[in-house]
This record gives sequence, C-alpha cells and structure tokens, in this order.
Amino acid sequence: MIAVGRFEVNLASQLGDGGFGKVYRAKDLSEMPPIAVAAKNLTLETESDRETVQKEVDMLKLVAGHPSVITCHGFEEVAGPPKTAWVFMELASGGELFDRLIDSGNLTERATWPYARALVDGVLYCHSKGVVHRDVKLENIMLCVEDPHAIKLIDFGLAVQLPARPDGTFDTEHLLCDPVGTRSYRAPEVSSALGYKGPAVDVWSIGIVLFSLVSGFFPLE
Repeated sequence: MIAVGRFEVNLASQLGDGGFGKVYRAKDLSEMPPIAVAAKNLTLETESDRETVQKEVDMLKLVAGHPSVITCHGFEEVAGPPKTAWVFMELASGGELFDRLIDSGNLTERATWPYARALVDGVLYCHSKGVVHRDVKLENIMLCVEDPHAIKLIDFGLAVQLPARPDGTFDTEHLLCDPVGTRSYRAPEVSSALGYKGPAVDVWSIGIVLFSLVSGFFPLE
C-alpha cells in the first residue's frame, strides 16, 4: 500500500496494464466509508506528457456528473525521478463492452438496446458541454457489475472542447484538423485535409459500435 494525497493505492491489486500506464485498485479515504476507485499511474517524461494528462483530467471535469461517463475523483503529481502522475477514476468493475461482445459473438437487438441508449445519452451530454470524445469504441466503454445495463465512457485523452459562442452555446460547425481516433471506428472525413466537425465523428463511431454489437464484426476495416 502507498499513500498518494487522500488516496491509498494497493500496488498488489493491478487492474490493467498498457501503453496508457498501469491501473491499480485504490481507496478514496476522504469518503466515509472509503470508496473503491481505480488509480492510473503514468510516467511524465516530458512537459508534453504532463500537459496531455492534465488535458484529459480537464475534459473529465467538464463532463462530470453523467451516469454514463466515468467520474474523475482526483489528480496527483509525484516528484521523481521519474516524475509520475496518478489519476483516480470511478471503478467500473464489469470489464470492457468489447469483452462482452467477444464472449457472446454478437448480441441481439434487445440486449444491445440498453447499451445504445446509455451510450447515446452519455455522448449527447458530452456534446452539450462542448466536449467531443473522438475515440468512442468498444474498448472505451466499460460495464458495471452493479448494473448490467449501465456503461461508463472512458479515456478522454483525445477529447477536445469546441469554441464557445457569445451566447454560451458551442460552435458545432467548428472544423477540427488533427486525424485522431481508432481506425475501424473513424469517420471518413477525419482523414480529409478540409477538416471535420467533431460531434459528427462521435455519432459515426457510435454507429460502428452498435453495428459491431449486433453483427459480431466491424463494417469497415
């Protein structure tokens, strides 16, 4: 066990490991009783690494409060060497929706419907805050043991916020130019030199997710 700010991290209980860093089970000790959270540990080799992590945390704060969007509980930096960051997230203990699909081969439309409704509601909420996810995919949709129909949209590392208009709404016509996202889920216009509208590419990715769930394969490779 190690203490990081108000959190206690169990290094013996690893939940995941990948290019994004390692994820451990942890507790938020500021709550009574303490609540279980996921602690993502990342190495900050450059200032750019720090800015990337801080940007994701900022995006998560903008979309906080929706049941279908993962909650960020805290962000702590630890002096090195090497310098590291800890991002403390809501614990979604049901695994990825991708794994649910692999286990089943494909889902019926009836079984897919709760996931579809929750995903659309979550992405619509993000768009209402001007936030475009840009990497909606089965691997970024987590399930919850407590509610088999609930989902949590995660990984806002590629998310951006659209410019605000004078009336407080967001400019959904604003063109983005960086070609990001996962290839099988990426809208065709993302690769265009003319730019693309952020909300539309999230909607495209939702379509790929839902098609894949009911068919068991990706429509485009």
